[in-house]
Amino acid sequence: MTRFIMIRHGFSVANNEKRFAGHSDFPLTDIGRAQAERCADALVNEKIDAVYASDLSRAFDTATPVARSHDLPVIPHKGLREIFAGEWEGKTFAELEAEYPESFGVWKADLSSAHPDGGESIRRLYSRILATLDEIARENEGKTVCIATHATPVRSVCTAAMGLDHKGMTRIGWTANASISIFEYQDGRFTAIDVSRTDHLGELKTVLPSNV
Repeated sequence: MTRFIMIRHGFSVANNEKRFAGHSDFPLTDIGRAQAERCADALVNEKIDAVYASDLSRAFDTATPVARSHDLPVIPHKGLREIFAGEWEGKTFAELEAEYPESFGVWKADLSSAHPDGGESIRRLYSRILATLDEIARENEGKTVCIATHATPVRSVCTAAMGLDHKGMTRIGWTANASISIFEYQDGRFTAIDVSRTDHLGELKTVLPSNV
């Protein structure tokens, strides 16, 4: 059994500007960096054997304080990235509403069927995330691994933990910035232990719409 402590990245410039970040490398804001430090404080007494992160800076920099507090490196992994948004990359939600009303409407109404124009489908994202975590679990059997990633990857794992395929993702809500979710993984199955914990953030908790 491998234990995953998953952190959604802290509040980013894209979050602040209401942009669809995707694979675009928007950094954390000052609030996001402070949230990352709160995550480290919350996990300081946890036994963590390895720290992995999406190689995008908003996730990598969220993982860094946790890794530092456990005297571990952050291992970057492209497989932990947010959905590749194609033509949507970096655009504001208002721009997406105006330029891609049909496809962005699907994103809002039926996430499981969403496919950003020129980008990666939710179905593909779901498969990629589960395959990446299976790979990491095989490298860390019996260990506790901290993973810093993004909103849709965390939502994918929450969906899998309910025994659902990607079509069930519409039943799962978005997790907050710098929230902590804990899963156990064994024999290809996820079990949710704690989801979207935010008590460690206090006044730094940010509430967002479906923003990645």
